[in-house]
Amino acid sequence: MDSKILLGKILQRFSDKGISKVPGFNSFGYLRETKGAVYVSRENGKDTRVPFEEIIKGIEAYKSKSGLYNEGPSALRDYNIEFITSPIWSMLHLLSQEDYKM
Repeated sequence: MDSKILLGKILQRFSDKGISKVPGFNSFGYLRETKGAVYVSRENGKDTRVPFEEIIKGIEAYKSKSGLYNEGPSALRDYNIEFITSPIWSMLHLLSQEDYKM
């Protein structure tokens, strides 16, 4: 499935639920969207801007390596995602691993 379509599904679920939470990890709240980013509240920290292009990098990583879904947030650093790995990782888990299969 196209990465932009997956991004749209993630954003819709995040908006509908109002929260992104993987059991055992911190949660992130949906605040708002702009043309190129989603703003999240952090359970432990300041509100954060997460650019759509960074989420798409994560989507592309999951599409290219399915086992990555089962790894922690730090695994996204290998795909040039830094400082916002945890909220992106959490949002990516709003979809199932099957959604990322080509």
